Amino acid sequence: MRTAHDTSSTTESRMQPAVTLVSSLLLAVGVSAAVTLALRPAEPVAPAVDRNLSQAIAELQQAQRALQQQLATLAVPHPERSGAGADERIAVPQLEPATVAAAVEAYLRRRGAGSPGETAAAGAEGFDPERAYGELKGSSYWDQPDAWKRAFASGRMDELVAQFEAAAKANPNDPKTQMQLVSAYLAYNQMDPSKWNLSMKADGVLDKVLDLDPAHWQARFTKAVSYTFWPEFLGKKGEAITHFEKLVQQQASMPVEASQAQTYLYLGNLLEARDPARARAVWAQGAARHPENQELQQKRGGS
Repeated sequence: MRTAHDTSSTTESRMQPAVTLVSSLLLAVGVSAAVTLALRPAEPVAPAVDRNLSQAIAELQQAQRALQQQLATLAVPHPERSGAGADERIAVPQLEPATVAAAVEAYLRRRGAGSPGETAAAGAEGFDPERAYGELKGSSYWDQPDAWKRAFASGRMDELVAQFEAAAKANPNDPKTQMQLVSAYLAYNQMDPSKWNLSMKADGVLDKVLDLDPAHWQARFTKAVSYTFWPEFLGKKGEAITHFEKLVQQQASMPVEASQAQTYLYLGNLLEARDPARARAVWAQGAARHPENQELQQKRGGS
């Protein structure tokens, strides 16, 4: 006879993939916006954005805890039953992909994320995806925000992204072309958070770029930044630290650029709770390399 503990374990094993999937999908919404903001040239993430992301992550963690509580209640036997059927349990509902997708879409609508159809402008007829690809393929969202917004307003962003995907497919071994696809994915998700799947696609493309060129700074930095916004229970902070440590080593032999200061800031922030002395050393190292960076100087002064 199965015990309540056995049934609880079975129930949890059935529900846990769904919990993880929902968590990952909702988290991708915030991560993409965070990454595009963090990659904005020579500017730290705005405090207001940090607060919004923190709130979104807190909501996600609260939802995860609620789902875990439901796991326990689903495994409780019917108290009124006795005899042969006493060990029967309540049937566990299965979460189908379509159900998960609908839940995510509803969540995004509540947070004010519109669909491309809702934001398409009347000037769509004059938009040429091929020409737009030629204009935007060398830029991120922050390089040409107005141009990306015009493309989005046309309602034909899917066609534009398809141009980037076709170029990446035709040049599978060219890191530059692959990174252009990453920029397109993140730009689209920045303007329409309901495109959370593009955030995960971008992460896969970044892996491909790092396979082609392990020293590709932008690809590693983008991946590392994205992992800093994952909640602790998803276990990505350690990977973020590893990526930032590799970037610090790599930067030691590179010409100094202002954007590299963010590597020391992020790494020190990740280490602060785990190893304060090491965090202070990282900030001091960054401050010595980037004396113009006020945030690093403040971190070093406070150590």
